[in-house]
Amino acid sequence: MNTSRHNRRFTLRPTPLMGAIIAAIVLALLLIAYNLFRPVPMVGSKSIAVEVIYEDGTIQQYSLTTEAQYLQEAVEQIPGLTLNGTTSEEYGLMIDEINGHRADYQKDGAYWAILCDGEPCNYGVSMQPIKNGESYSFVYTKAGEDFSS
Repeated sequence: MNTSRHNRRFTLRPTPLMGAIIAAIVLALLLIAYNLFRPVPMVGSKSIAVEVIYEDGTIQQYSLTTEAQYLQEAVEQIPGLTLNGTTSEEYGLMIDEINGHRADYQKDGAYWAILCDGEPCNYGVSMQPIKNGESYSFVYTKAGEDFSS
């Protein structure tokens, strides 16, 4: 009796099709997770505080009551506060300059850190949802420095 046919082990060899199916499943799970945990803006009127801390330590403070849902929308409503930079679809506004004060990462490693109630924001200015009573800071920061100093 020939038993070699019965003793063969079944092995699953990876194929490009299996790789594509696994990649599609992982992508679908990541999209589901993003939709479950993405920032949800607060609807309605909100009062927020915004401060700008420049390279020399000078601080400008602003307060605002707004219907805006995201930080950039709110900041654009503040007279005398201007944000400039480059905008991309993926990241939104990348701030290079606030009220004429430029942070040039290529030149000296400087950038504008965005804080929410003293902690780094989870999102950029374009995607950061705002909530009533929160305070936001734009802090001129050099790479390697603690932005709270």
